[in-house]
Amino acid sequence: MPNQPNRLTRFFMGLTGRSWAYESVEGVREAIAKKSFDSLPKRAETHTKAVAGLSGIDALQPGLIEFHDDMHDGWHYLIALAARADQLGCASLTDHLSDAADALRNVLEHVANAAEATVPHPGIPLAR
Repeated sequence: MPNQPNRLTRFFMGLTGRSWAYESVEGVREAIAKKSFDSLPKRAETHTKAVAGLSGIDALQPGLIEFHDDMHDGWHYLIALAARADQLGCASLTDHLSDAADALRNVLEHVANAAEATVPHPGIPLAR
């Protein structure tokens, strides 16, 4: 897999309307795997430690609301990418991006439901 240009090079490429891209499906798959799985143990540890100190169901609420906001931003990004792919005449890419946006919309619904489920009910301890 070729090395990706450094941040400064990518910045200057962006200023000139150019971008850097992998030239094979294998390259894309390797990049996704590397970014996802190389940091997986660290990410899992970080999130596990972060939630370990939460003392009640309602303590999960702020994180869920923040996560929903982040995912909502991602949904808008996917919609924008799909629109641009459509403008560029790439129907297959448009379909994949639209499907991803639909899937993320489902995630948004579940996260919103989870956040609503953190509203205190009798018998459930509140965070202190």
